[in-house]
Amino acid sequence: MKITLIKYQALSALQGQQVLQIGLPDTQKKMVGDIHGGLHVLSARPSSDIQGCVLLVDEVPRGFFVLKRRSLLPPWAQGRTATLHALMIDQHYQGLGLGKACLHRLPQWVSELWPEIEQLKLAVHPANQTALGLYQALGWTLIDHPATPAEGSELQMLLRLR
Repeated sequence: MKITLIKYQALSALQGQQVLQIGLPDTQKKMVGDIHGGLHVLSARPSSDIQGCVLLVDEVPRGFFVLKRRSLLPPWAQGRTATLHALMIDQHYQGLGLGKACLHRLPQWVSELWPEIEQLKLAVHPANQTALGLYQALGWTLIDHPATPAEGSELQMLLRLR
């Protein structure tokens, strides 16, 4: 199984259609949205501060996420930071280690894309124990972690690149 991360705009016409087929179970859609919402945010300006990323498995899109920096950072992220949003692995390919492979490649990929970035941040719902465990296993740490998060609140996590 060949796994590759590429920019969304580098997809072929066929891959552009295939990426629209990435589906999630309803429980995950409540936490990260769906592929259409993920693609919609790519219209944000300036476009140099946002990047759609696709995880290809044997040249077929099976995952997607968005990176933001500078002017498009959410209020909880500042400085030489990029934030990770809408990470999704197609429901038919979950449990195969694709999320882990994607996150394992992410630091180098971000460093090549935006060399000035010193850290990655993300927000995750506290009920998403699978994601929390995965992020922590790959070196992400909780920041500003309240003892009991408020209903609907998200936890922030950090991964230092240097």
